[in-house]
Amino acid sequence: MTQRRSARLQARRSRQVSGLLRFPDASDTAIVPFRNGTSQQELNRPRDSAMEYTKNAKYCALKLPAVPNVLKSRDDGSFTGCIDSATENALLLTQTSAYVWKYSSPDHLPTAISFPISNPSGAQPLGVLVSPSAGSTEPGLVLVNPTTGRLTYWDAVGGALAEGLLHRKKGMETTIPLYQSETLEHLQNIEPAGVIVATSTGRFVLVALHDGAGRPGVACTAMRGAGTGLWSNIVGFVKMGSTRRDVVAMKPGKLLGRGERMVVTVNARGAVTMWHCSRTGDYRLVFESDLREQLVQSIEGVYPQAERTFRVHDIEMLPDDDKTGLLLSSFVYDEDDEERTFYVLFTAYFDPVDFRIISAHRITCCTMHSTRLPRLFLPRPGYTAFIVLTNAVIMLDTILKPRSDENQLSTFKWEDVIPFKPEVEVMTAGAEDMIQINSQVTRHAGIIVVARGTAVMRIERFEDENGGSRVRSTADVIKSKLEQAVYYGFIDENPLDFGKTEPVGYEITDIEAAITEVSDEIINATSLYMQVDDTATSLTLRCQALGRLAEHLSPIFPTLSAESRYQALFKLEKCEAAKNIDALWFTSPTSSSRSGMLSEVISDMMPDSDSVDSFFLNNISKIGDLITAFSNKSLIRARTASGHRNIMLQHVREANEILLTALTSSAYVIRSHYKTAIFKLSHVWGVTQPWTSTFDVLNSLSRQFEVTNAVCTSLWEATDTADDQVAFDLRNLCEQLVGLAESLCRGYEERISFCEATEQEREQTDNLKRAYAEQRPGWLKPLLAFGCGEQAFELGERYRDFRTLAEMCREEKAQLDKFSDEESRVAQENLALRTKYYFDTYGYEFAQTLYRYYIDAGYTSELFIAFPAYREYLERFLSDPKYDRVSWIHDIQTGDFTAAGKKLENVAEKMDDSLSNKRLQFSIAKLCLISASVKGEPVDEDVRYINEQLDGIDRLEQETVGGDEVMEV
Repeated sequence: MTQRRSARLQARRSRQVSGLLRFPDASDTAIVPFRNGTSQQELNRPRDSAMEYTKNAKYCALKLPAVPNVLKSRDDGSFTGCIDSATENALLLTQTSAYVWKYSSPDHLPTAISFPISNPSGAQPLGVLVSPSAGSTEPGLVLVNPTTGRLTYWDAVGGALAEGLLHRKKGMETTIPLYQSETLEHLQNIEPAGVIVATSTGRFVLVALHDGAGRPGVACTAMRGAGTGLWSNIVGFVKMGSTRRDVVAMKPGKLLGRGERMVVTVNARGAVTMWHCSRTGDYRLVFESDLREQLVQSIEGVYPQAERTFRVHDIEMLPDDDKTGLLLSSFVYDEDDEERTFYVLFTAYFDPVDFRIISAHRITCCTMHSTRLPRLFLPRPGYTAFIVLTNAVIMLDTILKPRSDENQLSTFKWEDVIPFKPEVEVMTAGAEDMIQINSQVTRHAGIIVVARGTAVMRIERFEDENGGSRVRSTADVIKSKLEQAVYYGFIDENPLDFGKTEPVGYEITDIEAAITEVSDEIINATSLYMQVDDTATSLTLRCQALGRLAEHLSPIFPTLSAESRYQALFKLEKCEAAKNIDALWFTSPTSSSRSGMLSEVISDMMPDSDSVDSFFLNNISKIGDLITAFSNKSLIRARTASGHRNIMLQHVREANEILLTALTSSAYVIRSHYKTAIFKLSHVWGVTQPWTSTFDVLNSLSRQFEVTNAVCTSLWEATDTADDQVAFDLRNLCEQLVGLAESLCRGYEERISFCEATEQEREQTDNLKRAYAEQRPGWLKPLLAFGCGEQAFELGERYRDFRTLAEMCREEKAQLDKFSDEESRVAQENLALRTKYYFDTYGYEFAQTLYRYYIDAGYTSELFIAFPAYREYLERFLSDPKYDRVSWIHDIQTGDFTAAGKKLENVAEKMDDSLSNKRLQFSIAKLCLISASVKGEPVDEDVRYINEQLDGIDRLEQETVGGDEVMEV
């Protein structure tokens, strides 16, 4: 057994060193699950040291390693920018500077091209990255001054850098003619046709960057879209004031041929235009319509208030489709004086003759307001739409998502949101299409997000192996959120906010079902996020996960049922107990001397289990059964080994260790930190039975205490107490005896509290209270005999056992009075201070218990002189008529002879006592009253009454004597 255990320990350490999955620190990549449909090649694909901010079966958010210095600054200035996924470069613009860097670089501090921008007007410049020139991999750059119309094109960003630093002209320039007070508002790359610009008056300008032969050259063309001649100018001017003002988005659409591309625009009203543009400067308007009325009508049956605040934000065409596209819109929904933003994604068929709305989907996972214009992205293959807000990213399936049920073609059946922390603000974002090589996905469809003060993130959507045919329940969605919070929310620099639950009104039953499922998977080691074979590592991870789950849910715990919270608390306690027992048995310095008892007990409990590790990996929910079974088996072994002291001691000691490790060192520690502060549970037990105070656990603790007490007594009385080993064994067992006493007190109080709060168990309460009161002195007082007096008094104070405290104080005093040395004198002073502390702290509640004990134990004479400073408590106690039999003595001491006489008179009348005792009581009462008469108190009637009673006693005695004489005759 020892060799097997040693081998297992060595293997465990080897596995730990080799880099098993573990909870990461802030610089690590978090533990991630295997997804269905994830190929091994994809899992092995290098991430270039990217850190995962979150991941589940549907998507992943990655922090890319390349973070230029401009992103690390906390500058609150204005930024604009763009993402060029073709060259994997990002552009950020301030009013005076431009920054370009390769966001896919593996370097943590990438090479960034930055250069100043000449901008006398101070307006925020517009800029886009464009395709590299032939034979180059460096993207080109187009910058536009929005107030002057000056446009500059560099076929490589390096040229812009050289121009800024060396003052050498490298770019090609033109000026877009502007009307008075007209400004440029939007710039969009529509290559190969060039770029397109929208003005504040509703004009569109096509800017070709190459001539018909592909040579660099800048040429501008105003896009009227209404034919030629005077009439076309008039019509174009009218449309500029209606459907083309307030443009919010311009997007490239389908490639139409060499040097030609479709462009789609939309304004805030919902007016859409579609153009065919060529780099030769030719253009053609193919669709133009104000769709506001139709869009609003499609949802007003459900949301009649939408019309007032309805706005369109963005548009995207489906890949390789020049007719079908998506429109992102929103409106303010006011309910119960709470304003929320409802986002609606329309799928529409844009045909000039047959326009129709295919579907309108209100996004339910997010209702937060966005201070920046919401952006819509649809990376190829177009299965998932990404909506970027100032502080969140929303993902949802489109109609292109393959379905097993053709009836679902016009529905969005999956959506989710990734919220950011309040201080994180999205600066720019861009789409990245999915890439496949030999049918293997090398890059998932996703978006690149550049956020202020944090990093560059890539959010990618995985492809569903089953085609997305299974509709996830609300509990599934919540479960995914909880898992992300548990396994990723602890990373300090993580910009994602896993605590935002207020946007979605989940049902309490769904939340509780998700909590149960997540916690069950953790405690049973079935979670995909922690597929770890090593027992110690697995137990540590599970404890951490359950603790983080509790901390994450703490703000909403008050709204959940007490039963669900107790269940989650107990799982954490059991996991901690299993972890500590495993460490005690296999990794502590004393592991090598352990018996094989644990393996035997587990084999008895689980005949089909082949190892101890299998229990700790998969069955720790049964830890309560394990500790009681271990105790029972150890006691049997200890009795059979009574003639072999060392073997008996080992069995007793190990059983104590198992019990105390599970309870005192684990469950109680967790409970003290989590029960009230985290789970928001009161100190009163109810609803769910505590696993630490079942009758099996209480019985095991009681038997262990009895056996341990007996063994300590035998060792204390042993002739070889000077032996170091005996002294060590005794000290160890005494410490365990204290722990057992504490666990018994705590267990009984838990059980009583639970029974009082549970109707089905309430009838057991009185029996439990009586048993607890009777047995508790037997757990505390033995501790005094083994030098554990401080612990005994501390337990008595904690559980307010005033009777036992009084008894221990009196017994300690009696022992100390036998000695006159200095140490005993100091101990007597300390004991006096302790008693005074009890009087001052607990007041009359303690005093009456102590007085009652003194009377019951026959220490009446001490009672009247022992505590002179608290005579007020004594007089209050003795004022109760049931103590007249002793209180008359106190009255005589204080000179109140009238009260003493009347109390004795009362006692003699009511007590069922012998005639001789009654005679004595009446006689003393008479003497007291006569003494009172000396002071002039009126007692004649009482004295006359007592004389009559004494005469009656005389007659009864004579009759008794006469009767005895007759019987003798």
